Amino acid sequence: MKEDIAVAVVGAGPAGSTAAETVAASGMEVLLVDRKSEIGSPVQCGGFLPEAFELEKLMPRARLPLTLREIPERIILHRTQWQRIYSPSGEYKQFAVAGRVLDRRAYDRHLAARAASAGARVLPATRARLVESSVRLSGHFRGEIRPQIIIGADGPHSAVSRAMGNPVQETGICLEYEIVDANIDAKAAEMYFSARYAPGGYAWIIPLGQDRANVGIGVRSSYMAGEKLSVILGRFIREHPIASEKLAGGEVLSVMKGLVPSGGTCGVVQKSNMLLAGDAAGHVMATSGGGIPLAVVAGRVAGEAAIAHLRGEMALGEYASRIREEFGAQLSRSVRIRKMVDVAMKSDRLMNALFAALSPEQMKSVMRAQIPLPLASGAWISG
Repeated sequence: MKEDIAVAVVGAGPAGSTAAETVAASGMEVLLVDRKSEIGSPVQCGGFLPEAFELEKLMPRARLPLTLREIPERIILHRTQWQRIYSPSGEYKQFAVAGRVLDRRAYDRHLAARAASAGARVLPATRARLVESSVRLSGHFRGEIRPQIIIGADGPHSAVSRAMGNPVQETGICLEYEIVDANIDAKAAEMYFSARYAPGGYAWIIPLGQDRANVGIGVRSSYMAGEKLSVILGRFIREHPIASEKLAGGEVLSVMKGLVPSGGTCGVVQKSNMLLAGDAAGHVMATSGGGIPLAVVAGRVAGEAAIAHLRGEMALGEYASRIREEFGAQLSRSVRIRKMVDVAMKSDRLMNALFAALSPEQMKSVMRAQIPLPLASGAWISG
């Protein structure tokens, strides 16, 4: 292994693999390091991704890489047409959203394979530890390298972020089951809000087919009152007045668990020769927990910034402003919205009032990180 290399990318998720592909396509040497023995496993995401035209409306200033626009059909498990949101009272509002449900293991491997085909060297089952100006590799591949630029795409507990001095990110905790033989609406991705069934977050049913779905909860520990995630998810599946009827008799095929950043961009995303992208940088929509599109765009921007810097065309410090240009407004507004909605999270009465104050189109705008007047005014709190 060469000691000196242009770029080392830590983490082979959507952000890291995209960054590695971008750098490798320019002809520069890049290593893509991932601690997982099998890239993409274990799965830690529901896999819902809006169609490209929906993403263009979510992030109108972002240049969407091909890997968000054209995904091989073998990776798309199912398509949905609607997003349906349930209040604690059981009322729901729905709006049209064309969505793709991905096989996340296959998608992550597809992105890593693209990086390898572009010329990146992929090192699975390998840990990266930053030691001064070097990266020490241990595990299946061992050695010490001195990259000119390090891109940290190593998740919410990013070692690169810690090396940059960032505080620990605020995260949500997710638990999800793949359930078969369920009586679901295969055309709708559903979100359920309730302090009892999803404290400090929401529960979801994401169809994988006519009778198969990803069923999960994403909550924050400060709202859990000491309860275990499995207990809360079990209660949602067995006792929720609406969801339990859809899921009765279903069988669990797999269990997935993970962390999702919920506080927006972390402290700094660039320091010295280090950049952060994806979950490591807090690039996740706080309104929905959706991180795939932001991660892929951020990975592309990080790769382009590394290339431009190594060619003497820009300072690495410009990376943060480039991220802000592409989706910064949407990300920061999503955090503002989450903080507004936090007022209602501890009270089903307030959540029902907020739900009643918003039309389906206004709810859709919230999912796109836009702040409708009823939410901004706060009138629903007193109402």
